[in-house]
Amino acid sequence: MNSVKSVFGIQSPIKIIILIIVLILPGIIRSQSENAILNQGKTEPSVESDSINFAIKLKAKADSLLEDMHYLEAENTIIQAYGIAKRFNDKKLLGKLCNGLAECYSMTGRHEKAEELYNEAFQLYSSIPDTNAMAVILINLGDEYAKTGRTELAAETELKAIKLKEDSRNYRKLAFYYQKLGELFIERDNAKWEEYAMKALALTRTPEYTTLYATVAVYNDLGAIWRIKDDFVKAEAYYDTMYRISEEAGYKKGIATATSERALLLYDQGKYQEALPVALKAYGIIEDSNDDYKIVYEATLIARILLKLNKPAEAIAKLIPALVRAEKADLVPEILEARKYLSRAYQDVGNYQMAYEIQNKWISLKDSLDGIEVRQALDDLQTRFETEKKQQLINRLNDLNLEHERRNTLFITLLVVSTVALLLLVFLLRLRNKSIRQNRFLHEKEQEIMHIEHVQLVRDLEYKSRELTMAAVHLINKNEVLNDLKSKLSGVGDKAVEMNHVIRLIDQNLNLDKDSQNFNRHFEEVHPDFFMKLKDKFPSISNNEERLCAYLYINMNTKEISQMLNVTIAAVDKGRNRLRKKLDIGSEVNLNEFLKRL
Repeated sequence: MNSVKSVFGIQSPIKIIILIIVLILPGIIRSQSENAILNQGKTEPSVESDSINFAIKLKAKADSLLEDMHYLEAENTIIQAYGIAKRFNDKKLLGKLCNGLAECYSMTGRHEKAEELYNEAFQLYSSIPDTNAMAVILINLGDEYAKTGRTELAAETELKAIKLKEDSRNYRKLAFYYQKLGELFIERDNAKWEEYAMKALALTRTPEYTTLYATVAVYNDLGAIWRIKDDFVKAEAYYDTMYRISEEAGYKKGIATATSERALLLYDQGKYQEALPVALKAYGIIEDSNDDYKIVYEATLIARILLKLNKPAEAIAKLIPALVRAEKADLVPEILEARKYLSRAYQDVGNYQMAYEIQNKWISLKDSLDGIEVRQALDDLQTRFETEKKQQLINRLNDLNLEHERRNTLFITLLVVSTVALLLLVFLLRLRNKSIRQNRFLHEKEQEIMHIEHVQLVRDLEYKSRELTMAAVHLINKNEVLNDLKSKLSGVGDKAVEMNHVIRLIDQNLNLDKDSQNFNRHFEEVHPDFFMKLKDKFPSISNNEERLCAYLYINMNTKEISQMLNVTIAAVDKGRNRLRKKLDIGSEVNLNEFLKRL
């Protein structure tokens, strides 16, 4: 403190504090200003060096967003940084931004734009040149080709990336490259898949040769390999390691994938009740992200478990939005999976028409993917890659001999593969035709059952309509006869006391509700829900007015209605007018037609 005082001539602590504030405050203000600009994403510094630094900070922010799977937000941030780098023609930074923006486009289903940006990044790095960065772009481009079903092109591109790394003796992050190459052999050559996965695992022992994402992906692949071999104990051990590494690093996507693979492991063991909450947990982790592939994959897995638990309706509710998302993002393998299980779910709920239609779409898409040619191309590319490495170690004469042998082997291989392909194609066509015939038979049976049920319903309706008509006629005739008898007996006067007793009996019979209730029952059978709809729309309507509406609905005239209700024609007309007021309709509206439209 004494030295500070002596240098600056400061004699009090207050002056020392003021000096410290003066020295530090400008730096704090400048740092806060840069953070404000970064967060707002609207303005950048004017000086070139400051602008480039600002673009680099934007890229760092975008990298964080990408790690959390917020692809749309990352896209907007990268676009702003790209504009700055483009203005000052910083090729290295432009290449990194193109790579990041391509990832945003890829993960949100815009694959054509992603390919364009990866190619742009490759050209930028080639012009520097930067061999390591070129290899990074090639491996990402290969992954992009694989997502859109172009496996042959993906393998060729990723092999070029590995060759660039090994030729330049740059083994940094090489585990990631072998892991990506191995994934291309999934369900095509599991031995190759395991070979490359184990090679990648060995490389992960040296931190410089791997990345967090590569290490997580390698453990995921090995877990899947042992799961396919039905060694669930080893598979679970790999998935547990994958989960632990992801959790320690806060890698959200790795946590979600490890959780999902645990659910799949339980599914393969038939533990569906245990698998469901685990799968739902995995879906919840990535539900708010923009990762179309992961969202579709997790939703399809949940649907598969629900089908095993005999809950096809819930499975349909999961699969329909997943299929829409997969089709929008052009995720061909995921579209196939979603359609396969959606068809099965519709079949389980008895909707054979929808099951048949979706099954046909699934067959059409599957037939369009020629997996045999892809497998042959992968084997051929792998052979060429191994051959190129060997040719570097032998002389020209051995090269010529090897080429001659390779051509003979290739000819025989092509002949054998072509024969196998032809036989397999015939088998697939027969299998497809058999499936179509079975679906057609199910559809015809369903239509036949529906026709029989329809005919039976029509017959039942006709029978009930006849009963309703007979009940109405019976009521009219009964009331007519009783009224006629009453009028005749009334003419006798007081001459016979017995006659008054008979008239009272007739009046009592005229007022009995039994026949009226019988009519109402027949009416409800022929026209169900009529009274309920009427009461819902016009709650103030009385029971007698409900009966009047029923008689009008079956087109009875005023005279018939008066006989049914045992009232005068004038009373029926008054009842009509009161009914119009309650229904809030004018005299120009046909009352019968209005009731039929309810």
